Amino acid sequence: MTSIPRRARAAQRLRAAVAALATLGVSTTGCGAEKQRKPVEMAPIGTVKIATRTAVEPEGGTTTTPNSGTPPPMKEAACASDDFEALEDALRQCDAKMPGSADVPTGMRDKLELRVTSGTPSIAAGGRVDLTVTFKNKSNEPLPLYFTGDPSPKFDVEAVDSKGHRVDLPAGKPPKTPALPTREVKASRITLAPGGTARVKIAWDAVKTRWAPEKVKTWDGRGYPRAPAGPLPAGKYTLRIVLPLVGVFEKGELEPPKVPVDVGS
Repeated sequence: MTSIPRRARAAQRLRAAVAALATLGVSTTGCGAEKQRKPVEMAPIGTVKIATRTAVEPEGGTTTTPNSGTPPPMKEAACASDDFEALEDALRQCDAKMPGSADVPTGMRDKLELRVTSGTPSIAAGGRVDLTVTFKNKSNEPLPLYFTGDPSPKFDVEAVDSKGHRVDLPAGKPPKTPALPTREVKASRITLAPGGTARVKIAWDAVKTRWAPEKVKTWDGRGYPRAPAGPLPAGKYTLRIVLPLVGVFEKGELEPPKVPVDVGS
C-alpha cells in the first residue's frame, strides 16, 4: 500500500474540518471564525405572546398576587386631617359604626372649640345669609368626632327672637298625616389632628315657614316637612346652629354655637 505523505494527510484533515464548519454555518473568511446569523423572522403584530406573572395559591388556599402590596385605602386618608375645608364632603366618605359611650372622647370643653361666623351682620327680610361653622381641636392629641344622620348628617339653623321663641317654625301643631318614612340612622367619623380645623357652610333664609304635608314622602330634613311662607318681620334674631355631633352636648360641656343677625325691612 502506498503511504500518504504527512503533508497530504494534514491537508485532508483541514479540508474535512472546513467542510464541517460550513455545515454548521460558520465562515472562515478573514481573521478568525465568525458566526453567520440568519435574519430573525418577526412575528406579525397581535401574535406575540407576553409572559405574565400568575397568581400564587398559598397553603391556605387563598389566591394572592405576588408583590400585590395593597396601598392604604383613600378613605382613611380622607377621614383624618388637620384641615377639613368641606366637612360635609368628608362625612359622606367617612361612614362608621354608631359609637358607644367609651368611643366618644370626654372633656370636650378643653378639647373642642366651636365657632360660627356670618357672611354679613344684617340682611333684608326674606334674604339669605351664609354661615360658616368651624370645629377646632385645641388639644395636643388627635380628636375623633362622630356625627349622626338619617342617613347623612344634617346641619340646621334655629332662629329665636329676643325672648327665646322660635320664629322659624309654623304656628300650631303639624297636621295629622301618615307617619313619616322610616330612615336608617348611620354615623360618620373624622379625626382632627392637633390644632386642626374642620368647616361646614350653611345658608339660612330669613323667612317664616308653613307645614308642608305635600312633602312628606320626599322630605329629608328634621321633623315634619316645612316650606317657606313669606319673609320674617324686621328685628334682631339669634341663629343657633344644630350640630349632629354624638356625645358632645349631652353632658352640657359645650353648647351649640350662636351668632346674631339683624333682619331689616
